[in-house]
Amino acid sequence: MSAAWRLPPASLGPRALAARAATAGLVVGLAVCATGTLRSQCPDGTPPPCGAHRAAAAPLNSVAVLYFENATGDSADAYLADGLTEEIINRLASVDRLTVRSRYLVRRYRGAALEDPRAVGRTLGVAYLVGGSLRRAGGRLRVSAELIRATGGAQIWGREFDQQGGDVLAIQAAVAADVASGIVGRLLPAERQAVAERPTRNSAAYDAYLLGRYYWGKRTAQDLVRAADYFRQAIAADSGFAQAWSGLADSYVLFLPSEYDVPGIDPDTTLAQAERAARRALALAPGLGEAFASLGEILEYQSRWQEARAAFERAVALSPQYPTAHLWRGYDLEVWNRWDEAVREIEAARDLDPSSVVAVVSLGSAYDGAERPADAAAAFAQARALAPDHALVRWFGAHHDLYRGDYDHLATDFEQALRATGTDSAAAAAVAARLRDPSRREAALRESADRPGTPASWHILVHEMLDGDDSVIAYLAQLPPDPKRSGLGAAIYCGCVRPRLRMDPRFRAALARLGFPRD
Repeated sequence: MSAAWRLPPASLGPRALAARAATAGLVVGLAVCATGTLRSQCPDGTPPPCGAHRAAAAPLNSVAVLYFENATGDSADAYLADGLTEEIINRLASVDRLTVRSRYLVRRYRGAALEDPRAVGRTLGVAYLVGGSLRRAGGRLRVSAELIRATGGAQIWGREFDQQGGDVLAIQAAVAADVASGIVGRLLPAERQAVAERPTRNSAAYDAYLLGRYYWGKRTAQDLVRAADYFRQAIAADSGFAQAWSGLADSYVLFLPSEYDVPGIDPDTTLAQAERAARRALALAPGLGEAFASLGEILEYQSRWQEARAAFERAVALSPQYPTAHLWRGYDLEVWNRWDEAVREIEAARDLDPSSVVAVVSLGSAYDGAERPADAAAAFAQARALAPDHALVRWFGAHHDLYRGDYDHLATDFEQALRATGTDSAAAAAVAARLRDPSRREAALRESADRPGTPASWHILVHEMLDGDDSVIAYLAQLPPDPKRSGLGAAIYCGCVRPRLRMDPRFRAALARLGFPRD
C-alpha cells in the first residue's frame, strides 16, 4: 500500500492487500558487519554495525503526510488523491507547534509499497506519519486515514471520513484537525481556525483547481493548455480564489518558452494575460509566494529585470518550501552570469523536489554553466533515469553532450529528442547514425542547426563549436527582438556557451539589444 500500514483490512482495496502480502517476507535480517562476519540486525532494526546508523532524534512534534492511495481504481481520480494529501500538508503546516515535511520530500514514496514505518520515519526525520486511501463512489467520497508513531510503528488512531457530495475540502480540514490534535493535544483557537481555513468555499472551483495543478505539473504543451482551461473553470466558479489566479498565471507564463512550443499564441497578449492573473492573485492574497514567482518570470519576459529580481526574492522569502521559486530565481541569476549562486538556488529546488524532471535537467544545465562537467553529467544521467522519453530531458541532454564533445550520448539524446517531438523513428535513427559517424557528423550538425524552427540555443552552440565565437556574434546581430526569444533564453540558462564567449563584451551587447540585461 502506498502510505498506510495498519488500516483495518476492510478499508484496503484488493490490490493493496496483494501488495502487502507480496512484500511481507522481504525484510532482510542479516548484514555484513565491520569485521566481515554476518550478524543479525541491530535491536533498533538497522543493519550492523550497531549504533552507526543512529541519527539525531526527530523533533517531538514532527510529522510527514505520505501520499494517499487512490483506491477508486480509476486513474482519473489520481489528481484528487494527490490534492487531498497536499492540502492536508498545507493545513498542518499552519500549526506552529508542528514540524511538517513538505510534499516534495515525501513524493518519493508515492505509489510505493511501504512496510516499515520506522525506516520511513528515520529517513524523513519525523516522529509521526500519516497515511491512508481515498475512494469515490457516485457522489460520496470516503477517506481512510491513520496516524502512526514512527519510532515504534504503533497506530495512534485509524479513522474513516465520509462526505456526501464529494466535498474534499471538508475532509481535508477534518483529517488535518484530527492529526494535529493527535500530536500536540488540544488545539488553540487560532490553530483550529488555521486548520479549518478554506482557500475557496466552492467545491467545484477547488476540484477544477486540483485538475489544473495536476496537468500543469506534467509540463507538456497539451497539458499546459488543459491546465489553463481548468484554472479558468475554477475562477469562473469562484472569482476570489487566489490560488486559481496564480495557477492561471503559471500556465500562461509557460506558454512562452520555446521548449514547450504551445501553438497559436500571441506572446504580447499572453504576457498581458499572465500579468493580470498574477496581480489579481496578489491583490486577493498578498502573501502568496507562488504568485510572486510567476510575476517574476513575467517581468523577465518584459525585460523588467530589477523588478523581476525583487519578485523572485519575495517569492523565496514567502514560500521557502516552494521549489519553483528557487528554480526560477536560479534562472534569473544565470542571466546575470552569477552561476555559483544560480547553482545553489537550483540545488535547493532539486532538494525540495528530488523527483522533478525540470529541476534535475535545470541543475545539469546550471552545472555546465558553472564549469562543473562531472556534476552536470551525473544530473543528466539522473534525468534520463527519471524520464527517459521526456523531450526536455533529451533536448537539454543533447546540448550538454555537444558542449562536452560526447558524441555517442549526443546521437542517442538527439534521436530521442526528435522522436519525442514528432519525428518518425526511421528519420530520427538516420540522423543519429550520421552523428555517430565522424565523416558525416559536421554536415549533420550544420543541417540540424540551420533547419527552420530550430531553437536559437542549438544554432548558437553548434556554430560556436564548429565556427568559433565570431559566427555566434554575427548570428545574434541579425536576430530580431522577440518576446519568446526563439529559444535564446535556453542558450543563456543552460550555460551552453563557453565562459569566454559569455564574458565577451560583444556577446553581452548583442544580448542587451535583444532585451537581456547588461552586467
